[in-house]
Amino acid sequence: MSSSSLVELQSVTSTSLRNEVPVEALRHEAPSTGMTNAMEARHGDAIPMYGDTNARGFKTVEDITVADCVIAHLEAEQVDAVFGIPGGNLAPFQQALRKHASMRFIITSHEAGAAFMADGYARATGKLGVCMVTAGPGATNALTGVASAHLDGVPMLAISGNVATDRVGLMAMQESSSVHGVNTVEMFRQACASSTGVNDAQSFNRLLARAMRTAQGLPGGAAHLSVPSNIARQPIHRASVPTTRGAFRARPAMAPFEDLRAAFTLLRTARRPLIFLGSGAREAMAEHADLFTAFVTQHGIPVATSMRGKGLFSEREALSLGVLGLGGSKRSEAYLRDGVDVMLVLGSRLGEWASKSFHRYFQSVHHVIQVDVNASNIGQFLPVRLPIVADVGSVVTGLAELGQMIGPSSGARVQERWAQVMALTEPAPVVRTPQDRDSVKPQDLMLELDKHLSPDMDLYIDMGNCSGWTAHILHITPPSRIFYPCGLSSMGWSCGAVIGGKIGRPERTAVAVVGDGAFLMNGTEMLTASRYKVGTVTIVLNDNFLGMVNHGEHAQDRSNALESDFYSLGNPDLKAFSESLGARAYTVDGPGQLDALLPEVIRRANETGQPQVIVAHIDYREVPPYGDRFAAVASDAK
Repeated sequence: MSSSSLVELQSVTSTSLRNEVPVEALRHEAPSTGMTNAMEARHGDAIPMYGDTNARGFKTVEDITVADCVIAHLEAEQVDAVFGIPGGNLAPFQQALRKHASMRFIITSHEAGAAFMADGYARATGKLGVCMVTAGPGATNALTGVASAHLDGVPMLAISGNVATDRVGLMAMQESSSVHGVNTVEMFRQACASSTGVNDAQSFNRLLARAMRTAQGLPGGAAHLSVPSNIARQPIHRASVPTTRGAFRARPAMAPFEDLRAAFTLLRTARRPLIFLGSGAREAMAEHADLFTAFVTQHGIPVATSMRGKGLFSEREALSLGVLGLGGSKRSEAYLRDGVDVMLVLGSRLGEWASKSFHRYFQSVHHVIQVDVNASNIGQFLPVRLPIVADVGSVVTGLAELGQMIGPSSGARVQERWAQVMALTEPAPVVRTPQDRDSVKPQDLMLELDKHLSPDMDLYIDMGNCSGWTAHILHITPPSRIFYPCGLSSMGWSCGAVIGGKIGRPERTAVAVVGDGAFLMNGTEMLTASRYKVGTVTIVLNDNFLGMVNHGEHAQDRSNALESDFYSLGNPDLKAFSESLGARAYTVDGPGQLDALLPEVIRRANETGQPQVIVAHIDYREVPPYGDRFAAVASDAK
């Protein structure tokens, strides 16, 4: 870059942000050089992202049944497992799956578990998650799992059977139409991106393509097809079938160079900038983590994540503030409390989990730059000065290139930023009361788990107190991964998701952390893991209470004692329960026991394929790190 061009750009970036420089000025007042022109070519709208080498392949197939057409599409997407429960109205799909050795039909204990497994499979592999269920109660049981995946943007195809078309209106068993029974098409329409009833075999190919394009679109989510049993068996005269993976996957737009330049200028001149990573940045960070780390290190910009974005940026990095939001770290909260002038939000909707129950500290941020592929996610909570509807990866790479070309505003500014971050400290550990004879503090349990996190480990965290403890205490460093179902906040999700994730990525260690209440909801899926030899590890936080609601109510009304039986679970023997389902089970009831036990448990899970369950008896009195959530619920009640 020429010296005159640098002077032009610095004349803009040196202007105080508090003087409200118009975004348009930041976008346009910059050098026009060979290097920036090259960047504009890479990021401009006129340049296609993909050439002929990425052309999507299709072939024409004649007289293929509707059921076999679905299987052909899934094989092209390299889907090797479908999750569900059989039923008479689903029989054509069951029979088609049995003919294809490349694809397993994993028969689960409950349809919600099937949807949760498809969700975990999709998160672990990046492929399409697929669940198939029968009509009537099969579909209604699956609804929660499908909605949970959809609200977290997980690509899922849900197929439900229906009675034959000539039986509609006759009160046939499990009829699911607008004439009789539960209209499952309309029911799913309220819970996912699209829901379609199939009435004709010849139109099915088109409807399937639309559903797959919707599920893998921008934003991604769940799509549902209701297929009558007679139509599933009928031939399609001419069907177009993909031959390459990703045939229906949407290609996100790249960020315009002008927006990259404006964002870079705001970050470069900020005194207290912050980058906030949400789950929408997962792919970008997987591909460009080194570039991102180099950029924030060069400019001294601290990084926080949402709960769902936890671990996308190594929590062992000096500039990592950890999770910002409910259950988040004190360092991230302190940094935000003391003032942020520019916050770059990458792939987060800033919902209640991410925004710490819409905390006032967020509302004091002076300038917000929000990047998302879905325009409707931008500006839901905070006014956004610079909205960028684009691929997060293109923003990461674009900022990194500008950083290499131009550098920070000054060495003193970078040193000041680093000093601000280094001055933040986590509070000293609280000196706790002596351990009860038969329990362990949940904080201590999490610290013991933290010691055994490994690069090949995927963690599936349920909703409840376990979400807060893991977000607050664990340190995730890629390629370790951690997943939360925050969208619908479904209890019992991890019981299925960990199995689907392990089936999709058998070479990785799959660990679930779940509360005892949630384990009672979906823990029967241990039988599924046992039958199919899926070696998962499940850590159950056993305090014999519905802990989150127990503590939440106690925070609002101290007249109700934590020891009250109102939210008690009745002291079920979860070790015996797990063993009856084919798992090998253990009990932890004191400090240091998980630390000693976990390596052997992980080895057994991976080598034998037998699911392993650790029932950890925790102290019910320990208050989870949800103070703002409890306060928000209390204020809503007034």
